[in-house]
Parts: sequence; C-alpha cells; structure tokens
Amino acid sequence: MIWETRNPTRIAVAGDWHGNSFHAVRAIRYAAEQGAQAILHVGDFGYKFEARFRRRVADALADNDMCLGFVAGNHDDYGRLDMLEHAHGCAAIPLAPFTFYLPRGYRWAWSGVSFLALGGAHSVDRPWRARGEWWPRETITIEEAVTAANSGPADVMITHDVPDGVHIPCIEGNPIGFPEAEIEAAQRHRELLRNVVDHVQPKHLFAGHYHCRLDTTLVGHDYHTEVHILDMDGTPMSANMTVMDLTNLG
Repeated sequence: MIWETRNPTRIAVAGDWHGNSFHAVRAIRYAAEQGAQAILHVGDFGYKFEARFRRRVADALADNDMCLGFVAGNHDDYGRLDMLEHAHGCAAIPLAPFTFYLPRGYRWAWSGVSFLALGGAHSVDRPWRARGEWWPRETITIEEAVTAANSGPADVMITHDVPDGVHIPCIEGNPIGFPEAEIEAAQRHRELLRNVVDHVQPKHLFAGHYHCRLDTTLVGHDYHTEVHILDMDGTPMSANMTVMDLTNLG
C-alpha cells in the first residue's frame, strides 16, 4: 500500500499510545466504527517499536482496511526513525504493513486538504530518564522549523508539541515539579513551533504530549487556528481520538 494512493474523506486523529498494543487495537476499531478511513497519530506512538506492537497494529489496520501515519513524539525511538529517514528521505516511510512514519516537514494532500507533519517535543523529565529513554533528536531543529515555515501554508498541522500562545490548564504551575531548566527548554520549543504556525497558518492543528484533552483557538496576527490536544492511552476513546471530515475543509 502506498500512502499517497489513499484519498480518505473522513479521518481519525489519535493521541499518545506509548507502544500500548492493547489500547492501539481498541483505538483502531473505534476509528473504524466512527467511519474513519485512515488514522493520523500525533506521536509517542510506538516508543521502542517492539515487534509485537508493530504486528498487532498492522493486523488491526488490515482487518479494518485502514492505514495509519504517525509523527514522532519525544518518547519514540529516534535511532530507528532516523535510519528510516536516512534510507527513504522526507516521505511517508513504511514502518510495518499499513503503518507509516511521517518525518518532520513532510507534506501531502488528501481530498483537497493539505497537511504538514512536524513531530517532536522536549522531555521535561529528561534528568529522570536514562540515555536511550530520551533522544537528542526529540526536538524540532531551527533548520527543520525554517524549512517548514518557508514551504508555504497548510490546512492541517500534525504535531506532538503545542505552540506557544495556547493556554494548557493541566500544566499550570508545574504540578509535577519538573526541573525549572527543563520547563524553560520546553517553552523555547513551543515558541519555535509557534513561529512555524505563524507562517503556515493552519486551520487545524492536532497535538498530544500533555496527556489531556483540550479544544481551543489560537489567535494569530491575521489567522485563527483550531487547536486540538488529545489525551493518552488508557483514557476513554473520545479523549484519545477525534474524527474529522475533510470534505470542504480545503
């Protein structure tokens, strides 16, 4: 199956699964029940991409005649993803049957709607994790941001982080007590993402990372973006996934 040959009119967008194959299979079935023809995933998708997870996801997608494309989160194995990107370039890269990695800066169109993939976020719990549980490549680089910003508008952005300017109540006051230096680094990453959004000016942006469910509007200088933050695995499907009709969106 080639990613670009699909042309769905109704898609599901899913939040973090963290390599949880039980939740992933349930979510794929739920998406099919909602009439979705494809799934986009906002990252923290497979973590270590273990063979059992990849196989169960691929089988569930095949059973429901769907494909899935994911951007990278901050808890996805960049060692594996970077090797794939080095071999294939900035394209929809097969990870497993029916499952595709969407690298930063990758653009495509479905049913007249243009999309931009721009995964990545800063791990605020980095000091508490061993190397190999976080990756230096987890954040968007300046070069990647400039390329994405200069490549023109898109109707929909699929990200992992949330741009600066979006109020996220669940992280107000740093309730878990992450180190201040990590909070500052995460904020700089959000500001970098906001710079891209200011140029791309999407109608919709889908993200995860913060393990909460929130729909809000980001008001830019001359644009409005509907921002949808999706919750994580183990939460109700209505919190972890949303469905969108593409008809007339473009």
